[in-house]
Amino acid sequence: YCKEKNVTYQSFWTLTANRKALDTTELKQLAFKKGLSPQTLMYAFMMSLDGHVTPLSGTTDKMHMAQDVEVMNRIIEKNEGEEKILKEDEMKFMANILGIPGL
Repeated sequence: YCKEKNVTYQSFWTLTANRKALDTTELKQLAFKKGLSPQTLMYAFMMSLDGHVTPLSGTTDKMHMAQDVEVMNRIIEKNEGEEKILKEDEMKFMANILGIPGL
């Protein structure tokens, strides 16, 4: 809907609302493969949704914030020619595990 209407959605409880998904073996394995925590992988996925979702970080932990910023920088670098963090099949995997139809 957001992409269709050119609306940017700010997701606040991105991690809290997806605890089951974050705890799956498959998501943890993909995060490890990418050199990310499951939480930063979730942020990378959300930020890779064509700019229509902006996850808001509610962390007060400096280390977690640094990890979030690192993911944002990797996504910016991707937009400047670097390899994407998540490939198309990985984006579909993440969408499926989160119950997001039609990605």
